[in-house]
Amino acid sequence: MFTLKLDDIPAEGLNLNWTEERSSLSTYLENFPQIDFGFEGPLQSEARVWKAGQSVLINGGVQTTLQLQCVRCLKEFSYLISSTFELTLLPLKETSSTEETELGKEDMESNFYPGGEIHLSEIACEQIFLEIPFKPLCQEDCKGLCPTCGKDLNLGSCECVKEEFGSGFSALQKLKLH
Repeated sequence: MFTLKLDDIPAEGLNLNWTEERSSLSTYLENFPQIDFGFEGPLQSEARVWKAGQSVLINGGVQTTLQLQCVRCLKEFSYLISSTFELTLLPLKETSSTEETELGKEDMESNFYPGGEIHLSEIACEQIFLEIPFKPLCQEDCKGLCPTCGKDLNLGSCECVKEEFGSGFSALQKLKLH
């Protein structure tokens, strides 16, 4: 995993490019068992990093291909992610766990770094997590599976008899307006 020490950031800033291989990314994903996807290829990342007082500013980009599962037909498919991001990192303030702290608007819009280093690999992975669609589809017009026989309706229709379900409002169709 790629980590940057704050002392290594010169006054004029720093341009970084790095690649995370699938093997190191799968190690990172072990910490998140609820995530249901895999990296199909390496994670390419770039970032421009500079300090502004105690804050660290990062403009970056990530690109990779993921292996996702369609929520309608359950097929696995490749999904390309290419995204840019801007982050402001502030030093993490040490507080006791029993002390309550009210977060301000700036705190809610910022990220924090502990100690004197920034874990750029984690930031890149988080940006990928944010780009994964809530309901991944292999294609926009995916027809899914037949609820009766389980046939993939993208490959053709099935022989199941479709029942008409009447809604509670079907009786209103019989009413005539005068």
